[in-house]
Amino acid sequence: MSENLISKILKGEETEIPIWFLRQAGRHIPEYFEIRKRETNFITFCLNEELIIESTTLPLKYYDLDAAIIFSDILMIPWAMNRNVQFTKNHGPSMKPMIPGETKILKNICIVSKLEPLKNSITYLRNSLPKSTGLIGFAGAPWTLACYMIEGKGSKDFIKTRKALWSSHKWFMELIETLIIYVADILEMQAKAGADILMIFDSWSHMIPNSFFNKCAIRPTARIVDILRSRNISLPVIGFPFKAGASIVKYSFESKVDCVSLDWSVDLKWAVKNINKNIAIQGNLDPASLIPFPSDHLRKNVLTILDIMKGRKFIFNVGHGLTPECKIDNVNEVISIVRSYSRKL
Repeated sequence: MSENLISKILKGEETEIPIWFLRQAGRHIPEYFEIRKRETNFITFCLNEELIIESTTLPLKYYDLDAAIIFSDILMIPWAMNRNVQFTKNHGPSMKPMIPGETKILKNICIVSKLEPLKNSITYLRNSLPKSTGLIGFAGAPWTLACYMIEGKGSKDFIKTRKALWSSHKWFMELIETLIIYVADILEMQAKAGADILMIFDSWSHMIPNSFFNKCAIRPTARIVDILRSRNISLPVIGFPFKAGASIVKYSFESKVDCVSLDWSVDLKWAVKNINKNIAIQGNLDPASLIPFPSDHLRKNVLTILDIMKGRKFIFNVGHGLTPECKIDNVNEVISIVRSYSRKL
């Protein structure tokens, strides 16, 4: 089988438009809940090789996709740093919060050794999936991980994190520097295990004060890419600075990623005009548009995105993860529209 379309696009090769979906293995597929029930704890679920493999391949049973993304969670790094990460139903993740300027930052942890099931699952999947199906490994960006680690949970404004950036700056940047190494380590492990593409999720990048965006988002991402390249990892890297607004432009030029993933709020005409033309763009269908069924607007929305992105290196995706309410029939319709459009190019 030929190389996957995503890797081809990211190398600059002429090819059809690739398509996959953020959180494609999630709760919008009823079968997922049956798999999830087999572990009582989400952390142990993410450490169960059999369930990682089943969850990763689940969407491939329903959809004609160009990639599978390994089933894991960005908070496996804080878990490996002994932050007592827990997932509670209807409340989301929580962990022991770090106290800025006081909590000792654990360095030199062998993150990879604690995530052996993830590595083994990737190796198995790469050997069992067709070559035409890309396998994506991922990690959370340092800023986003720091947000969770300082707040101890999700937040509407991450005020404790932003306060720490100003009041305990040296400590805060020490945490970022430590996380840069751990993110590079976990991405290197996934690459060596068999991943074809790597992705860095900066889910809370829109919480970074503008004057710190370079220091907390762009430079850490570039450092991670540099570390990977220094370790002979040449896989393409997709960066996702969620809702970063105009800062996405500088990110596209200076973060050293091969592709920038865009959320649903980004004006694609603006993006095509301003984003680094040497890298690919991924996105940015609103996942909420996949909820109403039947849908009068879906075809028009998808075709509008495709028309705007014509001539650019482009991966079709949603602007954030599929929600539990998304309809399988809608997802399949989107795939059909993209495939049909792509064949006519």
